[in-house]
Amino acid sequence: MVFGSANTNYVLPENIEQHILDGYKLIDVREDDEWNAGHHSGAKHIPMSTIPENLNSFEESEKYIIICRSGHRSGKVSGYLNNQGFDTFNLLGGMQELSLTSENVIDSTGNKGTII
Repeated sequence: MVFGSANTNYVLPENIEQHILDGYKLIDVREDDEWNAGHHSGAKHIPMSTIPENLNSFEESEKYIIICRSGHRSGKVSGYLNNQGFDTFNLLGGMQELSLTSENVIDSTGNKGTII
């Protein structure tokens, strides 16, 4: 499996809530401990290492915003998924930037989340 980011489009953190209203799906590709500490309340968790085995979780008719901590891993996953025929976008700056603009960052218990 090779992840690449040559074929990647980006969205800005300050626009993510509008993208959600427009029907985009959020996919968080961070590890379990990162997810548990803080994630967007509307995101689905699919760790980066499991993306190839979870391709059936994606639909070609949907648009996806891929999220990680800083945007590096999600850029690679977004490029990979785009190459598989899916319409994906990388969240520029990742959860680090999103946590500065969104009040929808929670931990695994539903309390205010932190980004690790």
